[in-house]
Amino acid sequence: MRGRPSSPTSPERGRVSEGFLYSGNEWVLLLVFLAGILAVGEAGFRLGRRADASLREKAKSQVTAVEAGLLGILGLLLAFTMSMAVSRFEIRKELVLEEANAIGTSYLRTRVLPEPDGPELAGLLRRYVEVRLQSASVSPSPQDLAAQRREAERLQAEFWSRAAAYAQEDPNPVKAGLLLQSLNQAIDLEAAGWTAFHNHVPATVIWADALMSLLAALLVGYGVGLEGRRQVLSQCLLALAITLVLGVIVDLDRPYHGFIRVGQQPLIDLQQQMRPPQP
Repeated sequence: MRGRPSSPTSPERGRVSEGFLYSGNEWVLLLVFLAGILAVGEAGFRLGRRADASLREKAKSQVTAVEAGLLGILGLLLAFTMSMAVSRFEIRKELVLEEANAIGTSYLRTRVLPEPDGPELAGLLRRYVEVRLQSASVSPSPQDLAAQRREAERLQAEFWSRAAAYAQEDPNPVKAGLLLQSLNQAIDLEAAGWTAFHNHVPATVIWADALMSLLAALLVGYGVGLEGRRQVLSQCLLALAITLVLGVIVDLDRPYHGFIRVGQQPLIDLQQQMRPPQP
């Protein structure tokens, strides 16, 4: 529990720094994966074709055994990495719901405050939800994310200071204490969400998967070359399957860029519920 928000005084605070895996164009990334696997498979095929005839018969059984083992290791690595990406995705989803609940609880508790404190705090919370939803807009730039984070922290500092000032004057400590508790929870969850949205699967794990995929494609191509017959469809399907799995893993871990996005429906529903009553 942070107690109260820190003031966003530094322009460096909230800056997003991500590598190519999590900020580059996803189609380019997929095409690079696919082209690399196909190219390595073709190189393996040509190496197999150039092998001596005597070597081919002796090497076929060995290559088949190693090929099966390498593909098995690749499958385990991809499954392990997929599990890491899915668990991070689920955590992000849960934090969105928990944050919406904390903000909604705070908003309801502002109704027991007298004017002008109650309506002013409610207005700040409505603006806060709007800023939080802007952070989840389609493919925001790092500059936009940093600006929205600073605005969110400014609003946190403002509604916390107003609630704290009211608590010092209110003779009923229970009412003010409950409000401060829910506001503090909302602030903590925003910080947890920011951390979770940038807690990616380590890039070294992804690159290890890619390297293992290239090795598997090379050996499969080599084995096909030893047979002397090109299996174009099989090699292309293998390359496409590996690329799609790697693409899904990376996409799950790109909360601001990609096709699989963390839904913001709890915050959207909350924004609808927080609309001020029409006169």
